[in-house]
Amino acid sequence: MIIPVTVHVPDHRVEEFYIRFGEFVADVPNPDAPTLLPSGTVPSWVETDEAPSMAAKLWDEISLPGKGILRHMIEAARNETAHLLPKELADLSQYPKGAPGVAGILGGVGKAIRRAGLPVYTTPRGTSWHYIWDWDGERYSMTPEVARLLRKASQPGGRASDR
Repeated sequence: MIIPVTVHVPDHRVEEFYIRFGEFVADVPNPDAPTLLPSGTVPSWVETDEAPSMAAKLWDEISLPGKGILRHMIEAARNETAHLLPKELADLSQYPKGAPGVAGILGGVGKAIRRAGLPVYTTPRGTSWHYIWDWDGERYSMTPEVARLLRKASQPGGRASDR
């Protein structure tokens, strides 16, 4: 059951609220997760034979706004890990709710990650994270390995529904 909750947030903290709320919504502990996968590390499932089908399943679960934000991260991470500020992603996507809305969209992508059954890992801080992208408190980042896999899944013929 989902219960709608309304909270009042000071205007100067709205962006931080959305970021933390996105992290909260995406945080689902997995007792079987490997421990301490550092930031910037490629999640182990990306290197498996099942990775293309897992990425395709994930891509099918992601909303259109989520795909739009991820496409910019994927494009930026062609050759090296990309680091993008929320405002940069909002500007690139021309998202009308700006930087705070990017965190909300990525919170929805976090739900899609769970629906697709992708593994989560324990971070050095002791929280669970999927490492499709990372958040250092200031910027989002994506590794080229994850970007390459999602790029292929996003192409016609790369999605599970196209098979």
